[in-house]
Amino acid sequence: MNLYRIISENEWAQGKKDGKVPRCDSDRRAGHIHLNKFDDIKTVANKYFVPDENPVLLEVEISSELNKKLIWEQSTDEKNWEQAHLLIENIDMNDVKRYSYLIINDKRNGQFEIGEFSSLTN
Repeated sequence: MNLYRIISENEWAQGKKDGKVPRCDSDRRAGHIHLNKFDDIKTVANKYFVPDENPVLLEVEISSELNKKLIWEQSTDEKNWEQAHLLIENIDMNDVKRYSYLIINDKRNGQFEIGEFSSLTN
């Protein structure tokens, strides 16, 4: 199973340097890492990210070990999507299989769309 993580371009650069995907402020406050299903990426990106962050989408392979530390938050009125919470400190870069920059599809409304995926060579 694969799930997805959206981070800023700065966090992406730091993660490649450190070998682990850094937590964002929201993750630190919540005590877990937020992940999403593919179908929810655009909703999450457009709700929580701005174009200046140059968001990057990471495809994370959920191994059997990671799956043991995964819980699901049901949708709510505020979040109308089911969200995965990974109960670990950081995602190892070896678990990231592909990445894509999110791009603006219409400069008037600033909505993100998924760009072309690239493989991550560790």
